[in-house]
Amino acid sequence: MQRLFWHFYLFLFLVLLGIGWAVEQLWQQWQPAAAPPWLASYTSLLQQQVQQPQTSWPATIQLPYTAIAANSIGWLEQEQQQLQRGEVLALFEDNQVYFYYLQQQQLWRFGPLPLTQNDGATWFTLLFFLLLAIAVALWLGPVARDIRRLQHSLQRFTDNRDIELTLPARSFIAPIAKSFADMSARIRDLLNLQREMTHAVSHELRTPIARLSFALEMAEQLPAQERQLMLQDVRELQQLVDEILDYARLETGQLPLQLQQINLIELINNVREKLSPLPGADISLQLPDSAILYADGHYLERALQNVLVNAKKYANKHICLSLALHKQHWQITVDDDGPGIAAELRQQILQPFFRIEASRNKQGGGFGLGLAIVQRVMQWHQGSVTVAESAQGGARFVLSLPQRRPAQL
Repeated sequence: MQRLFWHFYLFLFLVLLGIGWAVEQLWQQWQPAAAPPWLASYTSLLQQQVQQPQTSWPATIQLPYTAIAANSIGWLEQEQQQLQRGEVLALFEDNQVYFYYLQQQQLWRFGPLPLTQNDGATWFTLLFFLLLAIAVALWLGPVARDIRRLQHSLQRFTDNRDIELTLPARSFIAPIAKSFADMSARIRDLLNLQREMTHAVSHELRTPIARLSFALEMAEQLPAQERQLMLQDVRELQQLVDEILDYARLETGQLPLQLQQINLIELINNVREKLSPLPGADISLQLPDSAILYADGHYLERALQNVLVNAKKYANKHICLSLALHKQHWQITVDDDGPGIAAELRQQILQPFFRIEASRNKQGGGFGLGLAIVQRVMQWHQGSVTVAESAQGGARFVLSLPQRRPAQL
């Protein structure tokens, strides 16, 4: 909207300036350069009046007059001769005229008499507004056309049809169209996510619920091992619900992050200590002396924990976490020596409910929301997460976070 405002403001300013200058030039050219026809008769009348006794001038001459020095004006020879003969001489100055009369070596000046001509002024005023109306119409025409296209695309979107809205970059409403396109894409992604979550949740819940139902029917004959399995199923359901709720809050933008200064070194050490009891490879650290950034400590710790838990599941013997400052961003790199991730799957594993086929069991593969939560946490911090091949042969996850406080969240 700010771009549209400045375009319209500058357009009106330049149009008014240009049209005003053009009309003024036409007005000046329209005015005749020669003396107006009434000037000769007025000069003759003034000639008769000045030849009367000077005492009668105040009553007969309507123009102001004053005595000036005879040599105050450089006259041409012909003009000097006219004055010596007692003739009234007219001199033009801008849009007015002065009359000069020499009497007994005393030069008198009469005037000024305005020469402004009002004939045709109305037509030039109408011409000004007509040109202004044409210029505004030429500016508003493309804007109205683009707005109609935007309205048509919005109608197609409400009808649940695909939209194709392409406006030239020079269009004044191009930023609005881009925002609309981003909004529509976001809404479609949310709708797709809703369908995926509904399908995935129903699939994931069906098995443990069926087992619980069967076990409850056989509760009287249930051995201790079966009761333990029931408890495990309940924990799985609770964990799944927690993961879905956390991801849904991050995905829909309902979660305001509590930004504050975070000691990244301390946070990493806390996560490592928390995960040390879990089975899997030990985590080695390569950290600088200090690292401070603005972030939400709770969710940043959650994202880092999800990455390290994923590494402990698949690493053989080594997990290395390194921290470095690169282009005003803190980069947390987690390398493992596990089987790695195929290049064609590196983007898909960041999508919700996606699990590599070889690890679809709950113990190894989880619910497919851990890395999706990592990606959303990074996006909310205006950072990023990338997946690559580790130098140790396994997978490499790189979490990039801006060093300074993000401008907007």
